[in-house]
Amino acid sequence: MTDIDLTAVPLAALTVEIKRRMNELEAARAELGLDSTAVPSKTGKSSGKSTASKAAVKRWAGWDAYKVQHPNATRTEFFKAKKAGKA
Repeated sequence: MTDIDLTAVPLAALTVEIKRRMNELEAARAELGLDSTAVPSKTGKSSGKSTASKAAVKRWAGWDAYKVQHPNATRTEFFKAKKAGKA
């Protein structure tokens, strides 16, 4: 296909041509039974939680029980105790 210098073509002519081609495309889609607004559906079952969310839940596991035993504990103390295997 040869390149065409579109700077020499008036803008109005270009828009008319684009509209004509879009109408042809929509007519072809309608004949084929294709919906132009159809979005591919997601396949498979999602757990609804991202990997980061799951990791955060795992990191904070045991916080409630630790907080009951140590009411004035901070998050830093909790993670230090968890790393040491005490929480």
